[in-house]
Amino acid sequence: MTETAPKTSTRPGSVLFGLLAVIPALLLLLSGYVVPTVRTLLASFTDVDMLGRDAEQVGLENFADSFSDFAGSLVWPLVFAVLVTLTAIGGGGILAYLAARAGRPGRWTARIAFALPMAALATAGAAASWVLTFDLSDGANPLLAQYLTYFGAAVGLGATAFLLVFRRSTRPRDAWAGTLLVSGVIAASALAIGLQSFGFPYVLGRTPDGPRYATPAVLIFDQAFRTFQLGAASAVAVLLGLLLAVLGIGVAVWLILSRARIVPADQPASAEQGTAPASTAGWRVAASVVAGGLLLLGLAGLTPWLLNSVGFDTAAVRGSLFTHLASTWLPPLISTIVGVLAAALAGYGIGALRPLGRRSELLLLPFAPWLFVGLAGLAPDAWMHRTEDGSAFLFLIPPASLTIPVLFGSALLFRGVRWTSALPVVGLAALITWVVQAQDTLWPIIAGYEIDSAPMQVVVLQAIQLFGVQDAVPIGWLYPLPVLLVVAAAVGAVQVLVLDRLALRTGRDTDTDPAAAPPVSADAGH
Repeated sequence: MTETAPKTSTRPGSVLFGLLAVIPALLLLLSGYVVPTVRTLLASFTDVDMLGRDAEQVGLENFADSFSDFAGSLVWPLVFAVLVTLTAIGGGGILAYLAARAGRPGRWTARIAFALPMAALATAGAAASWVLTFDLSDGANPLLAQYLTYFGAAVGLGATAFLLVFRRSTRPRDAWAGTLLVSGVIAASALAIGLQSFGFPYVLGRTPDGPRYATPAVLIFDQAFRTFQLGAASAVAVLLGLLLAVLGIGVAVWLILSRARIVPADQPASAEQGTAPASTAGWRVAASVVAGGLLLLGLAGLTPWLLNSVGFDTAAVRGSLFTHLASTWLPPLISTIVGVLAAALAGYGIGALRPLGRRSELLLLPFAPWLFVGLAGLAPDAWMHRTEDGSAFLFLIPPASLTIPVLFGSALLFRGVRWTSALPVVGLAALITWVVQAQDTLWPIIAGYEIDSAPMQVVVLQAIQLFGVQDAVPIGWLYPLPVLLVVAAAVGAVQVLVLDRLALRTGRDTDTDPAAAPPVSADAGH
C-alpha cells in the first residue's frame, strides 16, 4: 500500500468559501461564549448581586470563599463520570466488538436495540419520576439515579462510537488508535456531563438548607438564584469553565494530531471479518445475548420515567396547555436551528473545502475551550445581561446557541464523506440537540417565571410541590410517548442506513482511503 498526501483543493474559491463558511460560527462563538466568559470573569472579582446594589471590587474573595464548596462539588461528578465511562467503554465497546464480528445482522441488532434508550433524554421528567415512584424521604443519590436512568443511552452511544472503529477492522493492531481516541472522548464527555448535571441533583438532592448532593452546576444556581450572590456564582462558573476548557482543548488537540476523520466503510462484511459468513453465527448469538442483557438493564433504569410518562393530568396546568407546550419546544427549536446550521456550515468549510489544506483542522482550536461548555457556567451572565424588552418568550430561548460538538462532528464527517451521507447524521444531531434543550431543567427554571406560559418542566416541578402525588403531575406532556417513538425511529433509521456504512480512521491518508478524495469534487456531480 502506498502512502499519498491528502488530496485537498487549493483553488482560491475553495479557500475563500471555506473561510467564509466559518464566519457565522465564529460570530456566534464570540457573542454566545467569548463575551459572556469575559464578563463572567470580570463579575467574579466583584460583589454584584440581584438586589440592584452598586457592585464593588472584592479581588479574589469570591474565589477564596467558594473554592472549598467547589472542590466538594467535584466528588460525585467524578464518580458519575467513572461509572458512565466504564459503562460506555466496557458495555458499549464489548457489544460493538461482538456486533462487528457478527457482520451486518449483528451490527443492525446492536444499533436498533438501543434506539429507544438513546432517544429517552427527558432529564426533568426522569428526575421527577424518581420522586414519584420511590420514597425518597431518607434521601437518594441523584447522580446514581441519573446513571441508572441513562445506562442504556451510555451503552448505545458507546456501541455507536466503537462500531465506527471496528467497522474498519476488528484486529487490535488496526483499531488501537481509534479505540483510544474514542475512549478518551467518552471519558471527557462523561466528566463534562457530570460536572454540569443539574436536573437530577436539583430535583432529587435538595433539602430546606440547600442541595444534599451538589454539583458545580447546582452550586452556581444556588449562589446566583437562591442567595442572589452573582459575584460568587461567577467565580464558581470561572472555575468550572477552566476545567471544561482543559477537557475541550485536550480533545481537540488529540483529534487534530490523530488526523481523525469519518470515511465510507466500503469493504464488504465478509472481507472485513476475514472469514466466511457462515463462521459469524456464533458471534451473532453472542452479540444478541449481550445486547439483550444490556438492553434489559437499560430499560430497567428507564422504568420510573416510562411508568410515569402516561400521566396527562392537567389539574396543575394553569393557563393554556398549548401555551405551555409551545414554551417548552419552540424556544429550543429556534436555538437549535441557528446553532446547528452555523455549526454544520463551519464543519463543511473546515472538513470539505479545506481552506488551510492539511492544517484546516487548526480552525477548530478557537472553538475548543468551549467544546463541552453548557448553560450552567453561562447562566449568571445571561441573567445579568438579559434583554429588558418584556418578552418572556424570547428570554426562554437558550443562550449560546452554537452547538460546538456538532461543529466538531461535522468537520470529521465532511472531511471524508459526501454531503449526501453526512446530512442525515447532522439532521439527527440537530434532532437530539432540540430534544435535550427542550428537556433541560436549568434554563426553564431561570427563564420561565411567567406562570401561565412557563415551560412544562416548571409546571411539573410545581405540581410535585403542590400535589406530591402521581395522578396530578402531568409528566406525560413533558416528553409525550409518540414524540419519543418518532425520535427513536429516527435514531434507528440513521444508525442502520447511514452510520452503519461509515468508519472512523486515524493517521495518514492512503491511496485507498476514501478520505483522500476531495469531498468538493466528489460532490460536484450531485
